Amino acid sequence: SANATIDTCDVPAGCFGRYPKDIHTNNLSRERSREVAGSLILDGYKEAVAEFFNARSNYSHSGLHARMAERVLRLARPQPDERVLDIATGTGFVSIPAARLVGEQGTVVGVDISPGMLKQAKAAVMAVGLSNIELVQADAEDVDYPESSFDLVTCCNALPYMADVAGALRHWQLLLRQGGRLVFNCWAEDSHATGRLLRTVAASHGIEVAVIGRDTGTPERCRNILAAAGYVRHEVVIEPTTTYLSVDRLGDVLESALKSPLYGIASADVIRLIEMREEYMAKTRSPAVRKSLDEELGAYFVLAYK
Repeated sequence: SANATIDTCDVPAGCFGRYPKDIHTNNLSRERSREVAGSLILDGYKEAVAEFFNARSNYSHSGLHARMAERVLRLARPQPDERVLDIATGTGFVSIPAARLVGEQGTVVGVDISPGMLKQAKAAVMAVGLSNIELVQADAEDVDYPESSFDLVTCCNALPYMADVAGALRHWQLLLRQGGRLVFNCWAEDSHATGRLLRTVAASHGIEVAVIGRDTGTPERCRNILAAAGYVRHEVVIEPTTTYLSVDRLGDVLESALKSPLYGIASADVIRLIEMREEYMAKTRSPAVRKSLDEELGAYFVLAYK
């Protein structure tokens, strides 16, 4: 493992907001923001994930992520005075609107492994003047809050990055109060959004590209993994992939996969795939790929209760 220096995203105290009385998170979060001034221990994979997102300076302009965050919020329906934990908060796509919805007496804690993402989130929070958001650099699979601290846990566009998806879901279930809810999104197992075309092209040249999201790659698997993690009710909303990913953005899938540790592409194979970029892009324009994408029902939005 390696040490990664912590940038606690020193949002001014006024941005950390007001906590309801007699709530587990009262004062605890402020104490934590001082405690994490030490170091966050990351293994090689998680360090690579943090660096991948640190480098994404244009993430806040991603239309796909904005649309998916909006859908997650519609399903989550944050209520006034609620305590919300936003996993992998990124630049604030979910946490900022959620903070508006829970109001001054509510609280949103946004955690992310990437100080680069949190730096962008800090700027966004300060720009809109919200005072009920706390930003914390943390490993989402080991968020250190007491049990039953939150009414709602959200995780948008991040679940596949968890090294142990089942373990993460169990941990978040403990952080929810009884009757609290979890909302996340994921993709069908062989979705175009997670590299279906890339895997086809790569395989034809003997290159292996990982399949993303096996644990939650079908509605049945989503329900099974949630039941095993202790959630009592769950709903999987299935939508067309093209609601969020158009065919002219399939090139973005390739560019992301070439840099992301999630796809497990060997360094030498990254170079080979770069050389195949034109072949890949030509296939994105083929009628067969367009038809396949148009017909794909690959966007999953999941609601579960404790």
